Amino acid sequence: MKIGVDSNVLVASIKKRAEPFHEAALELSQRIGQANATSVASALALLEVPGALASSTTIPIDRIYEALLSLQEHFRLNIMGYESYVERAKELIFEFRELKSKWKIGSADFHHLATCIDEGCSFFVTTDERHLLRDQCRHALQRIVRILDPHEALSAFH
Repeated sequence: MKIGVDSNVLVASIKKRAEPFHEAALELSQRIGQANATSVASALALLEVPGALASSTTIPIDRIYEALLSLQEHFRLNIMGYESYVERAKELIFEFRELKSKWKIGSADFHHLATCIDEGCSFFVTTDERHLLRDQCRHALQRIVRILDPHEALSAFH
């Protein structure tokens, strides 16, 4: 099984235990290993994860890059190149332009989705409650990819 993961899932697995989705994200990384599955992320994760950890934690900068390497190992994460998914991301942006406008979905989210779709992932896991996990967004995007939060993704492994 191959699953797409949003950068925010990786960040959630590191942040404090009280953070929403922390425990589920940690357990998801364990399940991926147990199921001999792999995860896939857009190259944008190489920017977003260090950026989020630098702005929302007190982890020293050298430790942030160690954390990123650890995440790659624990999530059995393949970080895919950027250029290969740009055209697909643009297609998604145009196809879902009303959704993008209404919910202020960032272009980076469409790159993450394009990477997941083109890599043949079973589903895409995110903690993005402001955009992608909204019922209207999930329903519209359902025809191209199944979007789950970390708790729901854990259920998909049963």
